[in-house]
Amino acid sequence: MSEGLLDRLPKPIAMLLKLLWTIILTAGVLGLGGYIGKRMLEPRWEPVISYSGSLCFVVLVLANPVMGLLLWMITAPFFGFALLHISLGSGIPDLSLSRLIIALLVALVAAQVATGRRKMARITRVDFLVVVSVVGIGVSIVGATSKAASLAWYFESFLMPVLTYLVARNLITDEHKIRGVQRALVAIAVIIALVVIQEQAMGYSWFPTAGSSDYGKHLHRVTGLLGNPAFHAVILSMTLPFVWRAMISNPERCNRRLLLIALGVVYAGLFLTYNRTGWLGAVLGIIVFLLFTPRFRKPFLRLTPVLAIAAVVYWAQISTSYAFTERLVAVNPINSRLASYELAIKVFLSNPVVGIGFGNLWYVSGLSTPHNTFLWVLVTAGTVGFIPFFGQFVMMGWDSLQLYRKAPRLPGLDRELLVAFWASTLAYLAQVFAVDMLYGVYANIVFFFIAGSVFGYQEAIVNRARLAEKQATQPALPDSA
Repeated sequence: MSEGLLDRLPKPIAMLLKLLWTIILTAGVLGLGGYIGKRMLEPRWEPVISYSGSLCFVVLVLANPVMGLLLWMITAPFFGFALLHISLGSGIPDLSLSRLIIALLVALVAAQVATGRRKMARITRVDFLVVVSVVGIGVSIVGATSKAASLAWYFESFLMPVLTYLVARNLITDEHKIRGVQRALVAIAVIIALVVIQEQAMGYSWFPTAGSSDYGKHLHRVTGLLGNPAFHAVILSMTLPFVWRAMISNPERCNRRLLLIALGVVYAGLFLTYNRTGWLGAVLGIIVFLLFTPRFRKPFLRLTPVLAIAAVVYWAQISTSYAFTERLVAVNPINSRLASYELAIKVFLSNPVVGIGFGNLWYVSGLSTPHNTFLWVLVTAGTVGFIPFFGQFVMMGWDSLQLYRKAPRLPGLDRELLVAFWASTLAYLAQVFAVDMLYGVYANIVFFFIAGSVFGYQEAIVNRARLAEKQATQPALPDSA
């Protein structure tokens, strides 16, 4: 082990220098804290929060990129309410902390790959289609009526999730890191559920956003934090499979009980979003787990009789509740979507190859949204953008299925993790068919974070197995004379 400079000095001098360094560091921290405290008492105190908060995240990302990525995923929706953005002057969009973090993570991973400190993840078919998809949609900005606004929208809704996917693919490569991802997803699920429950319980949100707060005549529409109940619902239905996986795989009974409580909180939050597609995503997740995860069947089947009895006993109240009569069986939203679909398809047929341009749907047809992300991409970017956009999800399913089939032959491949990913993907795609997910920036980032983490971890196992097999088959070199 090589000696440092202090190790080569006489012991008394080395101890004195270490003490001096400790004093300087402590004084610096206290001085910085005092300066920040003083500035916060001044009239213009908001920039202090912006710069100091951003600096803390930058230092964390540089010190531990994985921890920075996970903490960003958990806290990102609160940045706007915590003033964590930097003003760049009049006419220039603010530098949000999320943009700063993802740019820093991409630069850091690229620098590590360039200097040989990190081996770049092998490029797969999913990676290729994810990148081609974002390029295909990006081309539609050329024909946008408002290019500046479209470029900002494109970065938030499409490019940032893809960059998150690529960063996670390269950072999440072992079991310890995937456990951190699972903990982060459990935290996200519980936090979003508590936000929904708080708003429904109090009638207002601690994180207010613009938008209608009524669902029919009697139900409150959750708009706080993310602006739309659909975005709360899709995050909860996407993360629920990982909460289930955390519970059934945890060896400690106490932890399993805590996670069971967490499941109850998340399901309560999901119900209170009153979003049918989110409910459907949760049901699809349960079906997938029942079919492919034996360890899930036992605890769930124990709950089934209790749920069935409760449903029978309280069916009269359930069937007459506003959640049932005003949300579950409501047909007006379906009819309006069908009309939007018909008009969007007519617009697509007018320019089927390259689309009408990013953000131009309102100018062309007067239709603000088709309430279907696939249709939005088809109309906006034509078949050039739609084919890779749709293909990336197909390839995610196909490649994860191939990994699932390889699991018995490759130790370390986690079938339960892949099943959780399938359930999460179905929940996300259900919402993609019903809502324009380009408005749900955080929900898109969470999904691509899940996809990048799962494929990063599983592909790393496959690559290590291939390398071990290659080394085992190589002939031994003869001993030198």
